[in-house]
Amino acid sequence: MKKILVPTDFSKYAQYALEVAADIALKTNAEIMLLHANEKMVTATPLAEYYLYDKAIEDEYLDMVTESLKKTLSEIADNGKFARVRIQTAVIGGPMASVIEEVVKDHAIDLVVMGTRGASGLEEFLVGSNTEKIIRRAKCPVLAVPIAVKSFSKIVFPTTLKDDQLKAFYTLASLQGIFNGDISLLYLNNPAHFENDEAIEAQKNQLVAMSGLKNATLYVSKQNVFNEEDAILNFAHEQNIDLIVMATHQRRGLSHLLVGSMTEDTVNHSDIPVLSISIK
Repeated sequence: MKKILVPTDFSKYAQYALEVAADIALKTNAEIMLLHANEKMVTATPLAEYYLYDKAIEDEYLDMVTESLKKTLSEIADNGKFARVRIQTAVIGGPMASVIEEVVKDHAIDLVVMGTRGASGLEEFLVGSNTEKIIRRAKCPVLAVPIAVKSFSKIVFPTTLKDDQLKAFYTLASLQGIFNGDISLLYLNNPAHFENDEAIEAQKNQLVAMSGLKNATLYVSKQNVFNEEDAILNFAHEQNIDLIVMATHQRRGLSHLLVGSMTEDTVNHSDIPVLSISIK
């Protein structure tokens, strides 16, 4: 891992994400890109065509952003644990989701770590959180952080055990040196239509062997589950899980509207960090 992107809006959630990213950067000798998407620039420019626009106001805002970034970096530098972290900063005008998508592509980002406060109700249906938009668009793993995190010692990976999950198994195996936790593979219902528990175990063993995943234990639900999201979150809380890992097909457009995304729904409602891995 070489580059970690941390979008910031200077909230406490963004600070949680930055602290997690700094820990990962120390383990991998990666560089952090601390990014602020200046969405005000997008709305201000068209308005300037019809109304008197004071450029001094825009300059004042950009100065505030720069000073806030400097303050954040100073606070990290004052902590001896993060003194060796390499951090570059950027302020780019545009909607946050679009800006992050472009930065991930243009700067070969390996991981996005972003704070999230989730979304629910009408907000979730109409707008959704910025985090879920990034999960839908980014080509690299996205780690959503809703709380302050000390470690990821217990990890759950809900999986259908279908062959298309192999990419997620590979990615998770490659990240085990970073998260360094025991992994619970959570199999709900019988989505792949395996004949019995022996067939489920055999498929799990095959995916684990092919991917090189270690310290993985399989848990199989013994009854039908009608709300997978609730089942995942309930399992995570019962087992004191530190990190939920989920594969995503990154559905967009009509497919996303009709089918939805369990990963995005889980991120919106989880009070536990969620790592999404694209299998598109």
